[in-house]
Amino acid sequence: MENVETVIEKDDLETNDSNGKRVDLSDELEKVKGLQNATVHVEFKPAADGPSFYNLFSASSTTKVNEYFTMAINNGTALIEGRGADGSQFYGSYTDAPLKIRPGKYNSVTFTVERPRKDSPNGQVRLYVNGVLSRTNKKSGKFLADMPDVDKLQLGATNRAGELKWGSNLSIRNLTVYNRALTPEEVKKRSQLFDVTDIEPSLPEGAVLTEKQELFMSGVNGKPNSEGIKSYRIPALLRTDKGTLLAGADQRRLHHSDWGDIAMVVRRSEDGGTTWQPTLTLTNLRDNPEAKDPQAPSPLNIDMVLVQDPTTKRIFSIYDMFPEGRAVFGMPNKPQKAYQQVGDKHYQLLYKQGENQAYTVRENGEVYDANNQKTDYRVVVDPKEEAYRDKGDLYKGEELLGNIYFAPSAKNPFRVAYTSYLWLSYSDDDGKTWSQPRDITPSIRQDWMKFLGTGPGTGIVLRTGEHKGRILVPTYTTNAISHLSGSQSSRLIYSDDHGETWQAGAAVNDDRTVGGRKIHSSTMNNSPAQNTESVAVQLNNGDVKLFMRGLTGDLQVATSKDGGQTWDKEIKRYNQVKDVYVQMAAIHTMHEGKEYIILTNSGGPKRTNGMAHLARVEDNGDLTWLHHRPIQKGEFAYNSLQELGNGEYGILYEHTEKGQNDYTLSFRKFNWDFLTKDPVYPTSVTIRDVRKLETEEEDAEQGILAMQFDSEVLVNSIPTLTLANGHKATFLTQADQKTLLFTFNKEDAGQEITGLLAGRIDSMHDLPVTLAGSRIPEDAKENPVETMNTVRENVSEEMTERKSEKDKLSLGSSDRMVANSPLTSFAPRYLQSYVGDVTLTPLKTETKVPVTTGWKQENGAWYFYTSAGEVVKGWHQEAGKWYYLSSTGAMATGWVKDGNQWYYLSESGAMSTGWVESSGVWYYLNANGSMATGWVRDGNQWYYLSESGEMSTGWVESSGVWYYLNANGSMATGWIKDGDHWYYQESSGAMKVNQWFQVGDKWYYVNESGRLAVNTIVDGYKVNSNGEWVNY
Repeated sequence: MENVETVIEKDDLETNDSNGKRVDLSDELEKVKGLQNATVHVEFKPAADGPSFYNLFSASSTTKVNEYFTMAINNGTALIEGRGADGSQFYGSYTDAPLKIRPGKYNSVTFTVERPRKDSPNGQVRLYVNGVLSRTNKKSGKFLADMPDVDKLQLGATNRAGELKWGSNLSIRNLTVYNRALTPEEVKKRSQLFDVTDIEPSLPEGAVLTEKQELFMSGVNGKPNSEGIKSYRIPALLRTDKGTLLAGADQRRLHHSDWGDIAMVVRRSEDGGTTWQPTLTLTNLRDNPEAKDPQAPSPLNIDMVLVQDPTTKRIFSIYDMFPEGRAVFGMPNKPQKAYQQVGDKHYQLLYKQGENQAYTVRENGEVYDANNQKTDYRVVVDPKEEAYRDKGDLYKGEELLGNIYFAPSAKNPFRVAYTSYLWLSYSDDDGKTWSQPRDITPSIRQDWMKFLGTGPGTGIVLRTGEHKGRILVPTYTTNAISHLSGSQSSRLIYSDDHGETWQAGAAVNDDRTVGGRKIHSSTMNNSPAQNTESVAVQLNNGDVKLFMRGLTGDLQVATSKDGGQTWDKEIKRYNQVKDVYVQMAAIHTMHEGKEYIILTNSGGPKRTNGMAHLARVEDNGDLTWLHHRPIQKGEFAYNSLQELGNGEYGILYEHTEKGQNDYTLSFRKFNWDFLTKDPVYPTSVTIRDVRKLETEEEDAEQGILAMQFDSEVLVNSIPTLTLANGHKATFLTQADQKTLLFTFNKEDAGQEITGLLAGRIDSMHDLPVTLAGSRIPEDAKENPVETMNTVRENVSEEMTERKSEKDKLSLGSSDRMVANSPLTSFAPRYLQSYVGDVTLTPLKTETKVPVTTGWKQENGAWYFYTSAGEVVKGWHQEAGKWYYLSSTGAMATGWVKDGNQWYYLSESGAMSTGWVESSGVWYYLNANGSMATGWVRDGNQWYYLSESGEMSTGWVESSGVWYYLNANGSMATGWIKDGDHWYYQESSGAMKVNQWFQVGDKWYYVNESGRLAVNTIVDGYKVNSNGEWVNY
């Protein structure tokens, strides 16, 4: 590390009954009280049966009970708390911080505190768990110097006004206090041995979980893919009667948001998902060439549902349609009438600029005025162009004016009602070709509905009962009173005539009693009672079960006895299945004569960790959840599930990794045994591989052995290996979480490793560690020779970000061993402590040592010489830091341009990352050191860097949208006052313009410049001096 000093370092301490569960460090207190910026790093193992709350490290007062600083654990959550002399809180709450420790296992918890600076004018604190940032708080950067009465410093039990509190049994591996705040990258490196993944079980005999296939690949790092598509979303999977698999998706060209240029696409597989045919486009409405919002330049389709009628074999794709704009997030407050009924027909209404009367689109696309007179205008209702992109095109005579789904303009005078619509496409040839879209909204929509949309995925057809053959498609609605904040309600739409006509069933929330009050989807304003996207299954008894996304945190299931038209008033909740507020999938299946439900969703936290859940259906229709199996680690959002036959199932799901944009849609299969047979977990840690590392001096008497285990281990006492011939191998260093390095005499090659002579190797999963069955390789032919840098690549991506010549390890001295060990740049315990104790046999061969190697200062400039005496030029890595040497070899400082990228080198020459202040201006350097431009996220805040890299403040326009950056550069949300006017920034930071919107229980209007309307009348509604809509 650079520019940092160790203030306190303690190793191998215990808190237990013998010392009152406390280690007193008060003799060190003044060292810590003098720190303005600091890092406290604790490595520890708690008792598995410890108390729910206990302290790790604290400073406290023997006179004031509520004046203290603590790093503690509360029900597994790592937290910090600081309180002043008056008991006031220094920091925001950490009790609900996201990251927890591993109970009964080794962990690290790291706290950093920083005094005020430009990007955090009040200072800030950060807390990390096992090297990962849990939470940043910018309420203050106060620390022990701000606690005048603090007179005790301790590990374990805390002396609060003379009484010991919060003690527990702890094994403290290491406590280190530094004199500055480590960066997130430094904390990650300092804690890298504690970056432990869950032990991967193996599949039991007969169980199948295939590798994922990426069917719809997004772009990477915010860039589009090779086809110009940035994102795919919303999977829909259907197995047809012919056994063909259809995979449907939203193809989102511009970004992953729920608006913009979105097409409906499918892929087909005729071999059970082994291979897939090219993408077919169902619909892709054309962009408006005069669009004002480049992020939302076209009408769009979104959220596909696939279902097949078993009688006609027709396959339906039903999806939402929105006119140009920001879809459900840009809808006007008051729903506009979308259709006019004339006789038994419903006609699309058109609104013309400057006129109050609506027009209608009649047969053949002819446009009639309010007086029922035919005009010269016509609309394309029978589109012929590819992907039906010309649907809605508006003509006057033969002149193309625009499109009725575009925003109106001087040339394009008409528009449809800005609301949501349901469209339907069908295929009669097993998904090979698709019909033009048909609007099925009129028979479904009621006037009070603000939003009507699908619950995407797969529909079903009732196979038994009075309504056998009924097609069911999940949807949900909102009202204009509370819209998305309090009225989302699940319901089904259905067809009893093979998809010709459609009706809407009642909502699950209609006339349901919640909290002693009856609610209804058309009038409700009750956020916790909302249910949204859903999936339906039919039980053998004829009941329809609707599995609904909701806000309770657990699975909600509604029951219908009449084929989805109405619902029982009680919603069943199952706390065995988490709901992290994301769409889910479910199917009904039979196995050996018994009835089951398989449900797949995100296991959490948030939209991560896909799970498959198996439930048995009981005689009364209730569900008993039997098994919960992980099917995808990492990001996991929407999914769709189908039975493939023969006890096999297929899932199409949203996932992202390796820099992919949100999301790539992947497919994999699993079988019944995967669901029902328990995975096989290891009972011990064993050696996976033993290899000899390549060295420059092949005739040296000693070699280096890399011993890789099958799960993470930790050295807590220097291990010495015993060999079958009575010789030993000596510990060198821990190369990564699973790899230990030892030195051995080369004459011992081929010897079996029989055990430990001394020391201890601990499993990070509390499993026994066994060394049996391994041996030192005879020569390179037995195990491929690797260099130290191969191990290095497995440890730290940072060390391979730049192109450089990789050094091979020399056995010349133990000092070089320290320099080359990948984890000793931080010198964490048992990496630096024991490497220095190793004595290696000197080389037998003579080695020419150049007069100058390494850094040398000449005429005020620094140069770096290789072992051959040559001056290094360009980028050079040394001890984990990158330096730039000019064309003369002189070390650069300040700004340097390499190719098209700018970099900043500190006064020491080390390449900077993160925030840097230069000449009074703040810049942000990416992890690879390159200067950032555009949007950057740091912690929970967004910042905008200009093309010159300067951090922006005030108003900024990006992609046609206005944003406001606070004085510290962070992106503002909510209300902003600039001069005499108020503006409102959405949660995305985008300034609201030309719309009504609700904040709390108040309604407001902002004009086309974003300014809040006050003391005026808008759309017939009065707003007062605060901009609030009032009745008059």
